[in-house]
Order: sequence, then structure tokens, then C-alpha cells
Amino acid sequence: MTEATSIPTLMPSAPVAAPSVAPRTKRLLEGPVLSTLLRLAAPNVLNLLALAGMITFDGLFLGRLGTDALAGVSLAFPWVMLIMQATNGGMGGGVSSAIARALGAGRRDRADALVCHAFVLALALGALFSATMLLAAPLVFRWMGGKGEMLSAALSYSNVVFGGRRIYLPAQFPR
Repeated sequence: MTEATSIPTLMPSAPVAAPSVAPRTKRLLEGPVLSTLLRLAAPNVLNLLALAGMITFDGLFLGRLGTDALAGVSLAFPWVMLIMQATNGGMGGGVSSAIARALGAGRRDRADALVCHAFVLALALGALFSATMLLAAPLVFRWMGGKGEMLSAALSYSNVVFGGRRIYLPAQFPR
């Protein structure tokens, strides 16, 4: 049989070596399930505990400042949670997934580009949301029922959280 008429085979002529697996990956794939899950969950559990501690401390501190301060923060808090959940849940989950897929495909350059783009997008969205809240907070909080000292406390809290400073006229909203 000549070379031109030979039938190609699907089997390689020499055995192909399996790709080497990093020790961390091997431990993840072959290690005990419970300890692996606990090790992977530890950062999220610590984050949750820190967030719960912060919310508890805020409530205790604000309770000592009085009902107007507590009521004011309750006007701003839903907007704070909205941006936190949008960034952590939406952006964080999507970006992590895209980066994991790129790294899994062996495309480190794509993963690096995704990190860069995600950072720029996070800065842009943060600036947009902060600017919107700093400009619209007086109107939004009034729509939500804020007035007097409660509105002043809500605006003070909102300005700190969203990185702004007092942008409304002090005569409009007395402290």
C-alpha cells in the first residue's frame, strides 16, 4: 500500500502524556470533600460575619444617636444595599465566572483583560451610581417620607457612604 492510499487511524502512534496537574488542583479534585468545602467557604463566611458585625455595630451606634439618626439611615440603607448587591452579586459573579472560564481554557491574556475591563467598569458604575445618589438623594429621600432632622441624617449618611460631600444648600435642610 502506498502512503497516499493508507487509511488514517484515530489512535496516536505514540502515547500522549496526560497534562500535569498542579498540586493545589489535585488537592481540590481528590481531597476530602468536607475539609475542601470548609476551606473554600471560609472567606465567604468571614465576609458574612464582618458584614453582620458592621450592621449590628451601626444599629447600636445609631440607636445611641437618637431616633432621627436611625430613621435617617433607614432611608439611605436600601440604596446602599442595592449597590452592594448589584456589585457583589451581579458584577462579582459574572466577572468571576468569565475569568474562571478564561483561565480554564488556558487563556491567561483574556483573563487579564477581563480583570482590567471589570475594574474600569466597576469604577464607572460606582461613579455613576454615587453621582446619581449625591444629586438625587434629597428628592428621593423626601419621596420616601424624609423630613426635618431625619432627612438631614439621611443625607449626611448618604453623602458619607457614596463618597460625596454636602452639595445641597444648608438653608434648605438644616442640620
